[in-house]
Amino acid sequence: MTRAEHVALKGTREGLVLYLDPTADFEVLMKELDKLLKDSVQFLQGASVRCYAGQKEYTEDEHARLETVLREQHLELAGWLTSEEVYVPGKSQSQTTEDKETRLGEEGMMEGSCLFVERTLRSGKSVQFDGHVVVLGDVNPGAEIIATGNIAVLGSLRGVAHAGATGERNATVSAYYLAPTQLRIADLVTRGPEDEADGRGPEIARIKDDQLIVEAAGMNGWRGKAR
Repeated sequence: MTRAEHVALKGTREGLVLYLDPTADFEVLMKELDKLLKDSVQFLQGASVRCYAGQKEYTEDEHARLETVLREQHLELAGWLTSEEVYVPGKSQSQTTEDKETRLGEEGMMEGSCLFVERTLRSGKSVQFDGHVVVLGDVNPGAEIIATGNIAVLGSLRGVAHAGATGERNATVSAYYLAPTQLRIADLVTRGPEDEADGRGPEIARIKDDQLIVEAAGMNGWRGKAR
């Protein structure tokens, strides 16, 4: 989920959902939303967005302003969610989803849509996907992968990888040989190791204690700090 103080944008199986704080001033909401969208990755452009603001009702002018802010970032307002669509008895649907994601994460699992790339990504190639990306090949220097979920490369990763692109800090990047020119998970970024030592074996990058680290079985990896 990508969020500011009073607005939050979350990807779901049905598309993007924009949560607006019903207690916040409308102008504050629009300023935060505009900044949030400008900071989001480009592949969200062209998507449809449904909004939820509790029992809050906006004027026609406010509706038009919201549509304008979304349209400027190439997003379309697809409608509004009701309380029945967002909430289940005793707990919000978003809370239920987060609980499920936490449980699956603790069990080493994550669900969601996945893109399989059955080839090597050469310099100049870019893959952007709302979900997980698995590459059955190498990612060469000059190539990039941007995903809202996990990235797994069944080969050498020497290009740019950005997992959890909409702010998912539970996302991971893994490869048989992990030596990216740049590695990013959510808002944390680092570079690969300077040494080109062979035989390191499969490694996985994740966020721990607000640091981006890379681990392999039985050994510590290189580390990058949050910026």
